[in-house]
Amino acid sequence: MEERLDYHSRFVVLTTPAMERISLSLRRLMLLNRRQQGTARRGLIVSGPPTTGKTTTLLEMGRTFELAEQHRHPGRTDRLPVVFLAVPPASAPKMLVSEFARFLGITVAARMNQAQITDAVCHLLCLLETKLVFVDDVHLLDTRTRSGAETSDQMKHLGERIPATFVYAGVDVEASPLLTGPRGAQLAGRFTLIRNTALHCATEEQREI
Repeated sequence: MEERLDYHSRFVVLTTPAMERISLSLRRLMLLNRRQQGTARRGLIVSGPPTTGKTTTLLEMGRTFELAEQHRHPGRTDRLPVVFLAVPPASAPKMLVSEFARFLGITVAARMNQAQITDAVCHLLCLLETKLVFVDDVHLLDTRTRSGAETSDQMKHLGERIPATFVYAGVDVEASPLLTGPRGAQLAGRFTLIRNTALHCATEEQREI
């Protein structure tokens, strides 16, 4: 019985048309960023209603890229091609960069300030040749508040210092405060937004798409 339950709990990730569009856009952006020497690298925002597979899509793209990099550089253990984290609720700049540090296994001492943690994170990600950074739940950033605005600035700062392609995901990001005001206009100018909607399969025609 336990083996049967384990078998049925191993869900298979199916490639949807939305996932294919997102993956194609990401590959194109990574090619554009490949020789980008300045700080204005392009990024991707995956937006959509809740429970439509945004996080699953990010994880699958990260897994695919990670495996491809392992195949391209066999035996190397000094690289970290992909980073994935989620924006903490009521996030502050130091809290966000501390999430990066936690993912990387960097010990954050109580006396370390935001700038010191940021320097440590950026140095290590550059050293590890990280090429993809996924940040989930960006809709939690309310840039109408001081903390949210400063955290958005912190994300922009990380994107300028780390030579990687950043991919954000969140619930209905285009309607969130993240893309409003001067900060939002700058973000929208650098990031391509793709909607990840529910997969309709009620009719025969929808199932064939």
